[in-house]
Amino acid sequence: MAWLTAEIIQAIGVAFATVITAWTAHQAREVRRLRERVEELEQQQQDERQRFRAAAKVIRQLRRYADDLCDAMRRAGLVPPPSPVVIPPELAEEI
Repeated sequence: MAWLTAEIIQAIGVAFATVITAWTAHQAREVRRLRERVEELEQQQQDERQRFRAAAKVIRQLRRYADDLCDAMRRAGLVPPPSPVVIPPELAEEI
């Protein structure tokens, strides 16, 4: 252990510090990249939510319009055709 001098110990410490600094910088870049991605995905989710709400509103309006047409047909003595549209259960609450 005669080769383990103060200079060598100091050099090893500097090498470890350099590696740790480089790793920390890499991790910081990765965290920043992931935060940006999370923000992007959150914005996409908000946009999709708004589109979904708008689509559900249009579907409700179209269903009301179809109901009005069926009522008008019944008042005219006609039998309206059955609806070809089946609302999936996962959308039933929204529409």
